[in-house]
Amino acid sequence: MTLETPPPPEPENKGRRLEDIFILVCVLALWPVVLGLDHILYEVALYGALIGLVVIFVRRVRRFHAARREVEDQLN
Repeated sequence: MTLETPPPPEPENKGRRLEDIFILVCVLALWPVVLGLDHILYEVALYGALIGLVVIFVRRVRRFHAARREVEDQLN
């Protein structure tokens, strides 16, 4: 009876970490609206956050689909 060692964890993806940091920055970008502050720079920041979050969403959906295809290929 032999014990198989699990594969080593993959190194943290730098792009994924940057996405996570950007999401946190987007949460901070919402605070001027919550506090009732009104300025054109706040609106620009909100639209920039929206565009960035849509890009992150698309990237993560693609990664999810790629991982699912990989698992399906391993099962077949």
